[in-house]
Amino acid sequence: MSAFPDIGTVEVIIHPAAGAPGKVTVRSTRRLPVANLFVGRPADASIPKLISMLFALCPAAQSCAWEAAAALAETGRLPEQKLAQWGSIVQLEAMSEHLRCLLVELPRALGIDEQLDLRPLGFLRMKITGVRGVDAAGRENLLRVIRGVAANLLFGSEEMIPKLSEWRGQHEIEDWITRLPATLRSALTYLSTLPRTLGATGVRDLDPESPTVRKELASGLRDSAFCFEPRLFSGPAQTSALTRRATCPALMPELLRRSPGCFDYYYARVLELGSWCGGFEPPEKLVSGFSPEPGVGISFVQTARGTLTHRVRIAGGVVREASIVAPTEWNFVPGGAAEQALNALSVSDWKSWQTRAEIVLRQFDACIPYKIVTESSHA
Repeated sequence: MSAFPDIGTVEVIIHPAAGAPGKVTVRSTRRLPVANLFVGRPADASIPKLISMLFALCPAAQSCAWEAAAALAETGRLPEQKLAQWGSIVQLEAMSEHLRCLLVELPRALGIDEQLDLRPLGFLRMKITGVRGVDAAGRENLLRVIRGVAANLLFGSEEMIPKLSEWRGQHEIEDWITRLPATLRSALTYLSTLPRTLGATGVRDLDPESPTVRKELASGLRDSAFCFEPRLFSGPAQTSALTRRATCPALMPELLRRSPGCFDYYYARVLELGSWCGGFEPPEKLVSGFSPEPGVGISFVQTARGTLTHRVRIAGGVVREASIVAPTEWNFVPGGAAEQALNALSVSDWKSWQTRAEIVLRQFDACIPYKIVTESSHA
C-alpha cells in the first residue's frame, strides 16, 4: 500500500446525444481532506516536512503556503526575509512545472513526438525537490540552470526567450513561432490553427487581492465542502497563469479584443516562464495573504496551475483548524471553467472531440490525472 494519499482524478462525464458527444459534466474525486492531518499538531517545522511527503503536486509551494498562513496566524504579517525565500522557491518550482507542461504534457496531448532528450529536465526536477533546503546563492544558480534548459530545449537560444512586458502583433508572433525548436513550434502552430475561442469560458478570474474576495474566502474556507467545490457569491472562478497575467503588456491588447482561448492559456505559460528566466519576481507577487481575525492566517501562493490557498487557525502553539484549496478545485468545480469550455466544443465526431477536450483540460491543469467516461459506463 502506498504511503501517499490518493490525489484523485478529474472525471469528465459525457452524456451522448444521437451517437455524438453531447452535454458534459465535470467532477473531481479529490475528496481526501489532507489538511485535517495537520490539526492537533504543534505549529512547527514538522508540518512542512510532513507536507513534502504528502503532496506529489507542488510540494514546495504547499510548504511555503502553510508557513505563510502560519506566520499570518501568529503575527498578522508576512516576515520580509522569509517572504523573499518563499517567493524564490515558489517561482523555481513553477518554472519547472511550466517546462514540464510545455515539453511533455502539451506535446503528448497533441500527439507530437519529437524524441527530445529530456534528461536535463529530469535532472532539474530532482533538484527542485530539494529546493527548500537550498540557500539564496543556490537558488540563483538553480535559476540559471532552468534558464539554460529553457533556452536549449524550448526556445532554442536566450535571444528567443519572450517576456510578459513585450507586446507582439499577430504577424510577429507567427514569425517568432517559425523560428522555435520543433517541439514548441509544432505545439503552438497547431494551437494557432484552432478556433481562437476554443477553451474560452465566461467564468470570472479569481482575484485573491480583492477585498471582496478575501471577505468571501475568510467565511468559505471554514467549510470543508467549500474547499472541495469552491464558489464565490457571484459563482465559480478560475485561476491560471493567464488569469494572473491578463493585464500584462504582452497579453492585454489581444485579450481586450476577445475572450481568451486555448492558445492564450498556453502562451501565457510561455511568456511567464520567459519573464522568470530573467530573474526573480518581487516575492509579494507570488506569496501574499491576510489575517481575518487573531490566530487565523490565509495565504495565497501562485503556482504554475494558479492560486493555491491555505487557511490555518493556531491557538496555544497548536493547529486547531486547517484547510486547503488548490487551483484544480477552482477550475474543475461543477459548472465552472473547465466544464463550460468543454460544453462549448463544436465538433461532432468522437476522435476530434477527445483531442480538443484533452487540450482544454490541460490548459486548466497539466498535472492532475483525468478520465473521460460516458454516462452509461459511469452509471
